[in-house]
Amino acid sequence: MTATTAQVVYDPYSAAFKDDPWPVYRRLRDETPVYHSEKGGFWALSRFEDVRAAARDHETYLSFEGIDIDDTAKDMSAPGFLPDIDNPRHDQLRRIVQRTFIPRTIAKLENDVRRVVTGLVDRFADTGTADLAQDLSWPIPYAVFFDVLGLPTTGSDREDLVRWSHGLKDREDDDPRLTPVAWDALHNTKDYLAQVLMERRANPREDLLSTLVTASVGDHEGVPYAPARLDRDSEIVGLAFVLFMAGVESTSALLSTAFRELALHPEQATGLVADPSGIPAAIEESLRFDAPLQVAGRTTTRDVDLHGITIPAGERVFLVYGSANRDERQFDDPDRFDVTRPPQRHMAFSEGLHGCLGAPLARLEARIALEVALPRMGRYEISGPLTRYRSTPNMRVLDSLPVSFTPSRRSS
Repeated sequence: MTATTAQVVYDPYSAAFKDDPWPVYRRLRDETPVYHSEKGGFWALSRFEDVRAAARDHETYLSFEGIDIDDTAKDMSAPGFLPDIDNPRHDQLRRIVQRTFIPRTIAKLENDVRRVVTGLVDRFADTGTADLAQDLSWPIPYAVFFDVLGLPTTGSDREDLVRWSHGLKDREDDDPRLTPVAWDALHNTKDYLAQVLMERRANPREDLLSTLVTASVGDHEGVPYAPARLDRDSEIVGLAFVLFMAGVESTSALLSTAFRELALHPEQATGLVADPSGIPAAIEESLRFDAPLQVAGRTTTRDVDLHGITIPAGERVFLVYGSANRDERQFDDPDRFDVTRPPQRHMAFSEGLHGCLGAPLARLEARIALEVALPRMGRYEISGPLTRYRSTPNMRVLDSLPVSFTPSRRSS
């Protein structure tokens, strides 16, 4: 570093950083791949191989202090909050829900997802304008995942759940604390889930909440997982709660990123309309280019020596997935969005113990959304300012993506 070069500052809580993290990520990778923030009390890994190795080493990098890097980790995490649980309990709980999310189970949802997506696209396809975040990227996972979980997809309860789900993520820039809106949403959501789980125990259905409340777990086969009395602090409520939290936002982020980048690269969108077989690769490129989950927290169990620096045991370490996915040591020309990029591993859904449970469902929803919407819109362009969703500093999600297009006739 030259005398005139400013020191790298990685402040994931600041509004300026969230608006444009990529220059900081590059400097982290090049100048300080093992970054230490004395002010923030954390270390950060930013290169692909370092991030991937840490994500896969669940004995050295534990999750018990929370993957969230703001006060979400201590205020929302609770028994059953799967991303913040280490083994052996993690695998016991994950086995309860794993079957719901395996690819062959998810594949059975294709017709239902296509029906949802087509209905949403029908609402704006003849108008020539849309907010693809509000009209498509958010409604799709709400409709699909609420149905999988067993939550209402219509009515006042559904409206409350949607409002609370947004409230859970309410944050202020440069402030790690939960807002009063987030606290209110937290208590309301957990109370509601406890009530619904009690009802499912008496009247099980073909949904994920029923799977939870009728399951057994651990070394004692036949012993019910759910206790006789449920309240907001029960482990099973925590497990249902984290599924509720995680099932929508990441998918919405993926969808909006894909539609945004294809608007900015219309020749690539045209290519996908001509040959939809390229859509799965476009989804992976969208995930790599701008990962929904930008960073996840871990805690070291031992001293870690890396790039000549020692991270002591018991320290908070941030795995910066967003930077890893732009690492030029792993990807050619990583700041270029290219749906024809050859298949290559990325870290958008992490790996190892905490690899994203819902990744197959997110990919299915994204594929169908692009298959349905792109031909109906044809060439489209961004028609107004994009706004960022107010969420935890871990996430990058759009709240608004206005576009305009010339309506095309729907094929009969």
